[in-house]
Amino acid sequence: MEKRPSTVLILFFLMEFLLTSSGFAQVPSPGKLPGKPVLIKNAIIHDGLGNKIENGFVQLDGKTIRAMGSGSGTFSTTDLQNMEVIDAKGHHVYPGFILMNSPLGLNEIDAVKATLDKDETGTLNSNTYVLPAYNTDSDIIPTLRLNGVLMAQISPRGSKLRGISAVVHLDAWNWEDALVKHRDGMHLKWPSKYKPGGWWAEPGPIEKNKEPGKETEEIRTLFDDGKAYAALSNPMPNVRLEPFKDLFSGKTALYIHAQYAVDIISALHFAKQLTVPKVVLVTGTQVDQVFDLIKQLQIPVVLNRIHSLPETNEEHPFFQNQLPKKLFDAGILFALDYEGDMEIMGSRNLGFLAGSASREGLSREQSLQLITSFPSKILGLENQCGSISVGKDATVFISEGDALDMRTQKLTHAWIQGRPIALESKQTHLYEKFKAKLGQ
Repeated sequence: MEKRPSTVLILFFLMEFLLTSSGFAQVPSPGKLPGKPVLIKNAIIHDGLGNKIENGFVQLDGKTIRAMGSGSGTFSTTDLQNMEVIDAKGHHVYPGFILMNSPLGLNEIDAVKATLDKDETGTLNSNTYVLPAYNTDSDIIPTLRLNGVLMAQISPRGSKLRGISAVVHLDAWNWEDALVKHRDGMHLKWPSKYKPGGWWAEPGPIEKNKEPGKETEEIRTLFDDGKAYAALSNPMPNVRLEPFKDLFSGKTALYIHAQYAVDIISALHFAKQLTVPKVVLVTGTQVDQVFDLIKQLQIPVVLNRIHSLPETNEEHPFFQNQLPKKLFDAGILFALDYEGDMEIMGSRNLGFLAGSASREGLSREQSLQLITSFPSKILGLENQCGSISVGKDATVFISEGDALDMRTQKLTHAWIQGRPIALESKQTHLYEKFKAKLGQ
C-alpha cells in the first residue's frame, strides 16, 4: 500500500511555502521619527479648512506641524542645514484623509471565514469593542495609504446594537500603537420599517418589515437599563451596561445607522427622549427629506458611499453625488464613508468620492473638508488632526497631482504623526516583480 504524507506534514510544507515565497510580500514596517525636522517648500498646500496656498511651505518637527504658510518662510541658512528639505514645486500637500465608519482591519479575505471578524454573534452587543480585533498587518491597509487615507474610524457591523468603534492611525506595530481614540462611538442599527428586495444589480420591491416594533422595544429596554445604570453612583458591576456610562456622560457618541426617512425620524426622537448627549446619524439617500429635523437637533451626519446606484427609479442617476452639496448648503456638519459591498477594499477610493462631490456644486477645497476637517470634528479630534495647521499632528502627504482625481493622484511622500511611511503594498511589489521580468 502506498504511504501518503500526513495532514500535519502537508500543512507544515504549505506554511513554509507561504512564509518563504517571494510572491507574498510583507506589510511594510511602521515608520520611525526622523532625526531632524522636515521642510516641504514650493508646494501647493490644501489645508483641509477650505483654503489653498499656491506657493507655500510646511515644516514638520517631531510629531507635529511646527510652521506653515505662504512663500518660503523665514529660515536661516543654519536652520536649512539642520532640516531635511523637500522641494515639492508643482506638487500638492494635503492633510491625511480620514475614513469614517469602516470595518477595515476586521475582515481580510471574504472567502476565508477565519479572517472575518467584523460581525459579533448576538444582536445587542453593547460591550463589544472592535479595537482588540483590529489587525495592523492587514494587506489591505497599505493600499489605502497609497491613496492618502492615513486615519480611520474602525466600526463593527451586524444587526441592532453592533458594538463600539475606535479611531486609529494606519501605520502601527499593533492596535495599542495605532490607537488615536478608544471607545469613540456606540453603533446602533435602527430597526427599519421597510426592507429592500432583490440585490444590487437587480433591485426588487421594497417590502414592510414584519417585526420592527418588537426589535425597537428590545433596544429601548436595554437603553433604559443602561441609562439607569449610568445614573447610579456605585452600581453592582454589569459588563453589558458598563459602556452606557460613557454614552450618557458624553464621552462616547451614539452612531445611529438608519436609511429611510421614517426610520431616521423614529431613531432621532428615540435618542432625544433618552437625552443622549452626542448623536451622529449614519445614512444615505433619504437624508434630504429630514434636513429640518437634523438641523433642529444639530446632528452631524456620516453620508454613505455616494458612488452608488439610485434606490428608486424616480431618482436622478447622480442623486447620490448631489447630496453633499445639499448638506453643505443646509449648514449640516457631515463626512463621507464607503459603507456597502466590498467596502474594505474599496475604501482606498475615499478621495475620489470627495472629487465626485466637487463635480456637483462644491468647490475642490470644500470637498476636501468632507474627508479631513469635517470627520475630525465629528470624531472630536479637530484640535489634533484633520487639517494642516500649526500644532496639529504631522499627518500629511504629498501628491504629484490633484489627490481627489484618480487620473492625477500619485503620492510621493506621506507622514503619520511625523513618521515617514512606506508607500508600497503587495500590489506595488507584484508590479515591480513583473516589470523586471519583462525587462522594463
